[in-house]
Amino acid sequence: MHIVSLGVFSRSGKRRDVEFHVGALNILTGKSKTGKSAILDIVEYCLGRNTVTIPTGVISSHSSWYYVIVQFAGERVLICRPNPEGASTNKAMVRTGGLDLTAPTFDELAVNADTVVVKDTLTERLGIDSFTIDPEAGSLRQSFDVSVRQALFYCFQNQGEIASRDVLFHRQVENNIKTTIRDTLPYFLGAATPEQGALRRQLVATRRTLRRIQSSIRAAEADLDQQDSRVTHLIQSAVSLGVLPADAGISPREGLRGVLEGILAYRPDSVPVEESEGSRRRRELAEEGRTIRTRIREVDDQLELLDKLQKEQSDSQAEVQYQTARLRALDLLVPKSALADGDVSVCPLCDQGLDHPDETVDELRSLLNALETRLKASKGVSSRRRSTIERLVASREPLVEALRENVVELDAVAQQEAAIAAGRERRERIAFLQGRVSQELERGVDIAADLAELRNAERRYRDQLARLEYISEREDPAAALRTAIDSVSELMTDYARYLQLEGSEHYVRLDPVELTVAVQRPGGRVPLGRMGSAENWVGYHLVAYLALHHWFVLKSRPVPRFLMFDQPTQAFFPEEVIDAAADENADWEAVRRQFTLMRDVVAALNGDLQIIVCDHANLADDWFQDAVIENWRNGVALIPTDWLEDDGA
Repeated sequence: MHIVSLGVFSRSGKRRDVEFHVGALNILTGKSKTGKSAILDIVEYCLGRNTVTIPTGVISSHSSWYYVIVQFAGERVLICRPNPEGASTNKAMVRTGGLDLTAPTFDELAVNADTVVVKDTLTERLGIDSFTIDPEAGSLRQSFDVSVRQALFYCFQNQGEIASRDVLFHRQVENNIKTTIRDTLPYFLGAATPEQGALRRQLVATRRTLRRIQSSIRAAEADLDQQDSRVTHLIQSAVSLGVLPADAGISPREGLRGVLEGILAYRPDSVPVEESEGSRRRRELAEEGRTIRTRIREVDDQLELLDKLQKEQSDSQAEVQYQTARLRALDLLVPKSALADGDVSVCPLCDQGLDHPDETVDELRSLLNALETRLKASKGVSSRRRSTIERLVASREPLVEALRENVVELDAVAQQEAAIAAGRERRERIAFLQGRVSQELERGVDIAADLAELRNAERRYRDQLARLEYISEREDPAAALRTAIDSVSELMTDYARYLQLEGSEHYVRLDPVELTVAVQRPGGRVPLGRMGSAENWVGYHLVAYLALHHWFVLKSRPVPRFLMFDQPTQAFFPEEVIDAAADENADWEAVRRQFTLMRDVVAALNGDLQIIVCDHANLADDWFQDAVIENWRNGVALIPTDWLEDDGA
């Protein structure tokens, strides 16, 4: 699987294509901020990743769709993905065709698939087997099938990953990705096969079944020891209840099932189904009692409410009487001569005439009259309320007496029913006995025969487990993984020595457990995280990925045949470099060694591997220039300047 081309569609429908050479070294060189790093993100997004990592800014603001065309033997697959509005999407457009399949026009773009279809399409064409990864016992992780999604971890190295001393593989720091890489690496190296996976699952299932049988044997042995006493007790109970004759005896485990089934089939004398008079009378009395209690509660609620209203009215009357008494003092302020005719134009102190009548006196007299009227009405209401209370109290006494008589009669009926219920005791005890007999039959009375059958099954599964363990030890996937890792590590050592990396004079090894690179020094193992210099970090990433893909190609493993490196020469340039090609102080020989190694690995694999490098470097060597597919300088970038003008930027 090689990348033929990728592209971006503008919002107005224009298309920007980037063409690649299959089975060759492809170099995309250019200045910073031209979109080189986004090439890797676009490819990964188009190949089925739901999370969008394409940088927010010029590219995402002026793009509507992205596409990539990948090529297999005699076939191409076009995958288009819309520029998402959010942080993720699963929408896609998929089209397959021959080697003449090209990019679509803007009008042809339409969602017809999702990322699951993308995954299945690529997985099938890569030839990835139906291989299920089962988590370890007790793990909360779920089983999953190996697909192109795991294979792509070995195809990308973005700018932050390739120079990291803590992370070797793509997306290794994300949740559960490290474990996923560790689980799938043996398969992609060819050390684990679907047959071995099936054998491993069969081993687990056989061990689980054997443990279950052994547990059943222990339970059956214990149950056999207890069965005699249980059955003897059941038979004795049946005799005492008249279910079995008094002389019923049985030797243990002889005819046991027939005796127990006889107890279960026994039917005592039936009781008439008709309802007894006592039961009917009890229900009538219970209903009558509920009615009386309801009536008493209603009377009590009314009395409580009336008492509350009477208290509130009493408090209100006291307040009105107090206010009335205060207002009656008005008689002292008005001359007696004025009381008769209502003339309030005379001063109450000196009996002299006033220029204007005092209206306040009239207002107070009106208020007094209103209060006296209210007080009189309140006394009338209070009298009527007391009458109602007396009537309710009188009506409550007969209800209480009726309830007392109801309780007495109900107790009498209950005593009669208790006497009748005593006659049912035998039926209930027989029903209880039959329940225990049914439980004994469900447990199994032929325990000895069952135990013999369980022991036969244990022998069969022991033999089966021994055969499976023999086959597993003979194939030994762990030994196959060590062999593959040794071969990859030898290639890594050769590549590291070519790049003149620190520690390369010793044996360089890929660690499939910690997922890192380590140097086997005489004093001990030195992992990548303990090495110094960004040149070494980048270099060991390169040699690890190149060696792995060399192995993938040689062993025809189902991994995409492309590698994408972003800024592998970053260790040789200043941090804020705009155009590394103009940096005279860079270690150009070290840069040349990197690209030469990539060129030589591609050549050694006879076009089976495609390498795409996005970098600042732009060597003048003819072979380097032949590998340059685009040079993004002097205004050339992924997003053309006319797109910015079209969108009003």
